[in-house]
Amino acid sequence: MNYAIILAAGVGQRMRNSGLPKQFLKLMGKPIIVYTLEKFEECREIDSIIVVSHGSYVEHMNSLIALYRISKAGKVIVGGSDRQSSLQKGLETVVEEGGKEDDIVVIHDGVRPLVDLSILHENIRIARQHGCAVTVHPVTETVVITDAEDAGMEDFKKREDTYSMTSPQTFRLGRILDAYEKTELSESGSVPLLDAAMVYARAGGEVHLVKEQGVNLKITTPEDYYFLKAMLELEENKFVFGL
Repeated sequence: MNYAIILAAGVGQRMRNSGLPKQFLKLMGKPIIVYTLEKFEECREIDSIIVVSHGSYVEHMNSLIALYRISKAGKVIVGGSDRQSSLQKGLETVVEEGGKEDDIVVIHDGVRPLVDLSILHENIRIARQHGCAVTVHPVTETVVITDAEDAGMEDFKKREDTYSMTSPQTFRLGRILDAYEKTELSESGSVPLLDAAMVYARAGGEVHLVKEQGVNLKITTPEDYYFLKAMLELEENKFVFGL
């Protein structure tokens, strides 16, 4: 079985919007979260979708799933107080649903609706082979890494060797559960453990990279919202004009 955990429990404070959380904002008449769920509905390898929602919006999420006929989304659960606790609740639900150690779990942000199906396919393939696959995006500019107000030559990194981490992040269920059991999330360290891939690496797991080339934007600001709108209009025009 291949499970998808869609993280959609945030309230979108950076959107500076006093209304609905960002995942429910509409573009071209459809909520952002629905665009994301439709990608996983379309993906042949995905068997079951678990949506992690804010407690106040579970009913609304269920109504959208019914309205847009997302048949694979069999469960909407209440998330935790932060990303990691929401992640763990999603993994616990996979186990409750009968997930086995060798089953695959694809973890994705609900506000990354532009993920390409080829990236989902490759994540599942690599995770099945190696136990872990993490999507990364090659940076296009030279990177400087420093905790000071100035930088030496050693702080400049080749962009060919530098990536930003996106999603999905994909694991064999048994391996990611074992990583969480081994790792104390509150332990101090130079880098905070913000997501499942970092927990996996901290527990000693080898992270295998899936390099994406397209636009896999995470909607966090009003500017992102309008960029997504432009991308969706571009795709619609390509379809209409057969480009």
